[in-house]
Amino acid sequence: MKTRKGMLTRSFWYSVGVYIVFNSLFLAFVIIKPGPTRQFVIMDDIGQALGWLLGTIFCLVGLQLPIKRWFSRSETTETVEKSAQKWVPLFFAAGIFCQFIGQVIYTYYDIKHMKDFPSLADFAYLSTFPFFFLAFYLLPTRPLFKTTRERVILDGFIIMVAAITFSWFFVLGPTMLQGQETILAKIVGSAYPFFDLVLIFCVLRLMIRSNEPALWPAVQLLVPGFLIIVITDSIYDYMNLGTYTNGWQDAGWPLGYMLIGLAAQALIIARRRKTLISFADSGTSAAIDVPVRFEWFSILPYVLIPAVFGLMVYVWQSGKSSTLEEGVYFGGAVLIGLVVLRQYFVIRQTHFFNRQLQSIQQELSLKNQALSDANKQLEDQAQQLEAAYEQQVHLNEIKDQFLLNVNHELRTPLTEIHGYLDLLSEYRGQLDESLRDTFIEHAMHGSEELLHLVSNVLDTIRGDVYRKAPQFEELSMAHTVNEVIALFEPNKQQDYELKVHIAESLMVRADRQYLHQVLVNLLSNAFKYSPPGTAIEVRVELRVKAADSEIQEPSSEALVSVQDAGPGIPSADIALLFGKFVRLKRDMVGTVRGTGLGLYISKQLVESMGGRIWVESTGVPGEGSRFCFTLASVSAVGVIEQATPLPLIMESDATIQSSNVESR
Repeated sequence: MKTRKGMLTRSFWYSVGVYIVFNSLFLAFVIIKPGPTRQFVIMDDIGQALGWLLGTIFCLVGLQLPIKRWFSRSETTETVEKSAQKWVPLFFAAGIFCQFIGQVIYTYYDIKHMKDFPSLADFAYLSTFPFFFLAFYLLPTRPLFKTTRERVILDGFIIMVAAITFSWFFVLGPTMLQGQETILAKIVGSAYPFFDLVLIFCVLRLMIRSNEPALWPAVQLLVPGFLIIVITDSIYDYMNLGTYTNGWQDAGWPLGYMLIGLAAQALIIARRRKTLISFADSGTSAAIDVPVRFEWFSILPYVLIPAVFGLMVYVWQSGKSSTLEEGVYFGGAVLIGLVVLRQYFVIRQTHFFNRQLQSIQQELSLKNQALSDANKQLEDQAQQLEAAYEQQVHLNEIKDQFLLNVNHELRTPLTEIHGYLDLLSEYRGQLDESLRDTFIEHAMHGSEELLHLVSNVLDTIRGDVYRKAPQFEELSMAHTVNEVIALFEPNKQQDYELKVHIAESLMVRADRQYLHQVLVNLLSNAFKYSPPGTAIEVRVELRVKAADSEIQEPSSEALVSVQDAGPGIPSADIALLFGKFVRLKRDMVGTVRGTGLGLYISKQLVESMGGRIWVESTGVPGEGSRFCFTLASVSAVGVIEQATPLPLIMESDATIQSSNVESR
């Protein structure tokens, strides 16, 4: 018998010790049969009574009766049922005690040589079974699926029919057919095997539907206990058809009933530790299948069928025709019908579980899909977080780069202003007018450069280039380019070979201030990055745009380009060139100053006028870069097949209204 030792108390193991010692001594006593026969019979009766008394005591060890909760009106139905289950050990104790009372009466009749049947002892014995049935009913069990429950019920009926068939031929039938007894004697005599058959059904129900770990030790004790009682009763009934004599079979009753007492004690321990869970009390309606450890039980009905058919063959070969033999044939026929019906329910159960399996697979598939979608969302979120992190890192790098650039760019004009003002202050009375004007001019140049630098930074931060709407007008590109070139110092035009290719009649629709700012930024970059003596080319061409649909008419646009002869731009850096505060790595360590805002502002201005801007460069030093942008064209008289340089407007006294706006 397998039980988990940690689930049981020391008092239980003391009871087990008493059980082993008593039954060993009693079994030795009934086998040896010491003393005269009369004395042995009386001692046998007393020993059986003592065994039932010990079984009753086992049931009461540690029992706490829930009397107050049982009669409390405030308790709910579930609580009352839960309290009623605590009476299970008491019902077992009452049943065993009825056996003790019956044995005491039976012993008294033996002493007085009274052999009346039925007697008070029989009524006391039979009183045991109602208490046992109540105890079985209150034991917590798991619900089963409907199809499983139907099959289990049929299995129980098959086993019951097989047991009844054997009992009818050997015990129940002969008992009922005895002619010399009264009707009451026949009823009482038949009640013993009948109740034993019902006990078999209760044991089957308990074995199939009990799967709670805390209940399992009690089940392991109840099942063999009741099987021993049924076997002992059957032997007694069979022997009682002839002449019954006391013997070794009498040890079966103390063995069985004391096992029931130990099982009741195990139930008390489980309840006291609150480890026994009633599935009816827990409020769950979920059904479960037959426990795995009882799967072998489904084979038992098929094992008993050959035994019944063997009995039928034995009866048929005996050639007798009586009520007993007819009962055997009837039992065999009923058994065949139940087996066929059982196969039908087995098929139904198989289909049911297949549907359940398909449903579970679909649910798992949906859950897996949901899990996959959730994982995908998590991956997307992780990628977004990673992209946001990289963007934040990039912004931090841009911020640091911007702070370094601005610090450097602000320091240069401030140093120029402070230096010339310091010279004017120190040599105020010693400088001639020409040198003083030169120092003032340099200080003014530094302040204008500083003012323009700060204005660009503030405009970019405030986003004025986004909010201010352009003021469109028709402008001559030739005249506008000459105006911008005139803003630069005369030495710029002398140090570089400046080429301009523009048709005098080409007109564009643009904002004058925006267009001036873009041209100033692009020419400033060309002057900064081109070596002295190289060519800088400004070209404006008229291009015809194809119509997007048959309804629209073709339109024209002006393509403005500034070609320098600088070091060029690597292809990997072109995509970043028009970003905010972007400067190339080579410029960070070079002598060319810049904030990285010129091209960014130019891009915003061009796009606000409806155009686009880009750069073309091979990245080869000496081949330079070509910055291009487009504007909407208004009109053009003729197309220049071969452009000729236009005369430059040379104004020596012109002041620079807008200083260099660097972008690289």
